[in-house]
Amino acid sequence: MKHYLLITFLLILVSSSNSFSQEEDIDKWDNQIYLANKISGGKEKFKFTGEIQIRLKENMQQLDRWYLEAVGSFLVNKHFEIVPDIRFNIKPDEIELRPGLGVLYKQYLKDKFQFVHQFKWQIDLDNNSNADHAVRYVLFVNKNVSEKIGVNFAVGSLYRWRKEDDFSGVLFFRAGPGLVYKMTKKHSINFSYLINGTNNKEYWTWAGVPFIQLIINIDNDYKYVPAKYFNF
Repeated sequence: MKHYLLITFLLILVSSSNSFSQEEDIDKWDNQIYLANKISGGKEKFKFTGEIQIRLKENMQQLDRWYLEAVGSFLVNKHFEIVPDIRFNIKPDEIELRPGLGVLYKQYLKDKFQFVHQFKWQIDLDNNSNADHAVRYVLFVNKNVSEKIGVNFAVGSLYRWRKEDDFSGVLFFRAGPGLVYKMTKKHSINFSYLINGTNNKEYWTWAGVPFIQLIINIDNDYKYVPAKYFNF
């Protein structure tokens, strides 16, 4: 766990030093917030989730986007899940359809920690006929502290390539800790605080993002323990 925190700190430090070398009149910090409600259900090896999320930027005063997302998971075995998803993304100036396909690899440490490695490809299709491809890797570390409380940590980035502005590179980086409160055996609420870095080609901008997600489980009768993660 300490190694992942150290890696996260070093990545933030390197990216920040690059952004600080740019013009000082650019505001490189914002306070944002993500609010989400997620419903999941399934049985044996199949799990399905639906989520609605709202994201606010500019010190939480301006709508960045809201979206609806559907995710299917096939629990191959104790360690692997195959995860197709589709997101309907509504922004103030455009609408996107974002299908994706991911693989989750789960590791366990003495039945106390769950490590989830997310490998995912996605394509963003907007109403201007643009198609932007991206791949991402995210690591989630989860631990149950008690029957009611869990803690987690997430760190990851997305690599984007798009034709309209000839951009290829790391588009964003996110990392931060979280706390899970289990209201019942099925339902819980997740509180996270993410540091979000965005590549604007010539400089990086940063944001502090409280992320609040209500999780409602209709059923949790699965053959294997599902991965505990969330889509950035």
